[in-house]
Amino acid sequence: MLNDISVDVNMLNESFICIPANVMIPNSNSVNNDCFSCFNTNDVLKCLQSLKPTQSLGPDGVPAVILKKCADILCSPLTDIFNESFSKSIIPESWKNIKIVPVPKSTSGPNVKFRPISITSPFLKVMERLILLNLDPSLKPFNDPNQFAYKHSRSTLDAAVVLHHSIVSSLDKGAKYVRCAFLDYTSAFDSVPRSLLLSKLAATQAESWTNKWLQSYFSERKQYTVYNGKSSTTSLTLAGVPQGAVLSPFLFSFFLHDLPHSDVATFVKYADDLSVSMPVNCQSDCSKLNSFLSEISQWSSSNGLKLNPSKCQVVNFTFRRKCDLQQLVSSHGPTLIDGTEVENTSNVKFLGLSFSTDLSWSSHILLVTRKMFRLTFYIRKFRQSGIKQLLLSQFVNSCILPILLYCSPLVFPGLLKKDFASLRRALKAVSRASGISLDQLVNTIVDRHIMSCKKLANTILSDPEHPLYTHLSPCISSGRTRSSYRRLYARTTKYKNSTIPYLAQLLCDEKSVRYDTINLLRHSNK
Repeated sequence: MLNDISVDVNMLNESFICIPANVMIPNSNSVNNDCFSCFNTNDVLKCLQSLKPTQSLGPDGVPAVILKKCADILCSPLTDIFNESFSKSIIPESWKNIKIVPVPKSTSGPNVKFRPISITSPFLKVMERLILLNLDPSLKPFNDPNQFAYKHSRSTLDAAVVLHHSIVSSLDKGAKYVRCAFLDYTSAFDSVPRSLLLSKLAATQAESWTNKWLQSYFSERKQYTVYNGKSSTTSLTLAGVPQGAVLSPFLFSFFLHDLPHSDVATFVKYADDLSVSMPVNCQSDCSKLNSFLSEISQWSSSNGLKLNPSKCQVVNFTFRRKCDLQQLVSSHGPTLIDGTEVENTSNVKFLGLSFSTDLSWSSHILLVTRKMFRLTFYIRKFRQSGIKQLLLSQFVNSCILPILLYCSPLVFPGLLKKDFASLRRALKAVSRASGISLDQLVNTIVDRHIMSCKKLANTILSDPEHPLYTHLSPCISSGRTRSSYRRLYARTTKYKNSTIPYLAQLLCDEKSVRYDTINLLRHSNK
């Protein structure tokens, strides 16, 4: 692709620029005309100190580490400059430039696709943090409980557990199968119509000066791409929110807040990764799902986003045998989005996890162990070059174990004995390469797994607005009992071995759960 660097970098830059869709902008008469109230030096100081010193050099050439280390000296003059910018809705042109660093979405295959990561001026990042202090309270009424990205105490784990729980609980209650559509947008962040976004913001209780400043923030934004040491020419951007900017995640989540919702389907969102699941017992259920997907598609079109049916996928989850499932699915008809049939698959990757139609994690564990085996190559190279044991241990703890422990509160409860056997083989390879005993590795894994489970349980039980609160809270004992918690009833083994019943069991008897997990990792062949 990059035989002629100068030409290809320019082409790459142009490919990251989306032409804004022609959308209807609704009238908004609810603009709050409050006057701008100045930020103080303490606000600016905190935002300066929050800058990441390792942040890449932006287009203005000012290192973020300088602003961070000199925050005490710079906060006073910068406060005056920032307040002047906010009050007059003017941003210096050099601060609005964007440097794009393309990151490959995958390193395999002949056609490599890139994700554009925007690097902006550290001055503008500080201003974005300041305006977010003002915007955040105004956007709270539009908070979507099913959007898990860019929120305090929410993560991919929460989103994946909500999706998985909605599936296994429906099947536990007797649904024949659960049909789940995984939706794909084309360049969602880069396609957001800025005028429509500003119109939606104007309809909130946000102060009018924030909207005026954001108009300046989005206007005359120019970008260039840097790849393989070569820079493209500068181009004007007309749509989208820059990936990598401070405000972008919050503005994008707000932009999606009015997506259609359904009383019979579970909608899980993590930024632009969307899934819609619905229990199916008859053909009319499939028709309801198709109708809801069409609503989402129509909303997307009217909001300037492009849903790509050819890249969307559908998985039919069930406890039944494969042949019985195929007969049911064929009798109920295909999944359609605006008349286009969506591909049926037995396995899909969502939020870094491999979901299979039989709700086992064997395909996910296969991917995990392959990564672990590949990384043992580097451990052997490190040992050959004389790297100290302490550094080898740090490499294992920071680069290998997180791969195994990713979303462990969801994955570990449902693992089969053969999955634990696969993990044990991979851990033995890591142990031989690193010199760390297998027992030490297992103890570290179980300690971190139990900690993650307790953290998730605490997150759910301490937040009544969490989508899983009503499902886990029944484990809290209401009367005078020896334990503060009780186990949850499960009709099927699959549901019993899912996250919510597992967390309840852990809260009741942590020692037993710890012992069983250690035993399975050490002696998975028994």
